[in-house]
Amino acid sequence: MKTLSLIDLARRNTLCVRVQAAREDLDAAIEAYNDTVQTAFASVHIAADVYNGLIAEAQEWAEDIAGQIENYFEDRSERWREGKRGQAYDAWMIAYQEISLEPADIETPDPLEWDGEDAASILEGLPEDPQ
Repeated sequence: MKTLSLIDLARRNTLCVRVQAAREDLDAAIEAYNDTVQTAFASVHIAADVYNGLIAEAQEWAEDIAGQIENYFEDRSERWREGKRGQAYDAWMIAYQEISLEPADIETPDPLEWDGEDAASILEGLPEDPQ
């Protein structure tokens, strides 16, 4: 072979057009995916905010209950606190004091990116003959 034939050139040109079209389709699909993820994540973000607000409220409630139990516990005699009932109250109080509810820590997903080569240009740039 001394040079690309007309058939080879036609095939290369057809491949270049098809590769370019496929690249554009891929870019469009990635963009649509990223748009969909952003839209969907907005509802996740709202739900997480609601959840985290309730977690904070529940944590405050538990701390308030722990304080009430502690006040009751501290108002009792040392003998009562050391007795069976006092020990039960102490364990009950500790359960409320030690509770630690974790909020949802959900990060915004990174957009999908693809910065692939320009294959159509590479194909078009191949020499047609040894020159």
